[in-house]
Amino acid sequence: MRALNSKLLKKFLKRASEDLTGEWLLVGGTLLPALGIDARATVDIDLINLKSNDNNNLIQLMKLADNLKLPIESINQAAAYFLKDIKYSQSDLFILSKGKKAIIYRPSLALYWKLKIPRLTESDLLDCQHYFDFCKSQSEIKNTGPLKKFIQRQVQSSKNPSRTERLETLLDLL
Repeated sequence: MRALNSKLLKKFLKRASEDLTGEWLLVGGTLLPALGIDARATVDIDLINLKSNDNNNLIQLMKLADNLKLPIESINQAAAYFLKDIKYSQSDLFILSKGKKAIIYRPSLALYWKLKIPRLTESDLLDCQHYFDFCKSQSEIKNTGPLKKFIQRQVQSSKNPSRTERLETLLDLL
């Protein structure tokens, strides 16, 4: 599949905010190029509808990808699985793109990390580090206590030494 870069992702987001309806959240490795951070190659778009999870949303996204000459397989809804169990509020959402009928948000640092931490592969860790730097540059990092506690619980329950090491790397950032 074709790697997605900042230019292509920004074009996708502009069209998505005009063509889609509702509230959406951009997450995963896709978020970084959308912010102009081309830290690593990514091939899928993790865009989740926040109000509805019906197949119509997936069809809309695939149609949009196809219109932009992207493979429909570039649409990834796996992040929706992780989002359903995470408590978040409106304060965890920052407007990334706004159209006539749709708003696309990006997550707070805490929400982004909570979505990445269940897997926390090497590339997830890199994404978390880059997003931390971005959020810090935007003066968005405030009360890190709850996030630290969340990660500490993950460290305590982790049975994978490599993942534990990556979790500790995140703790060191905070």
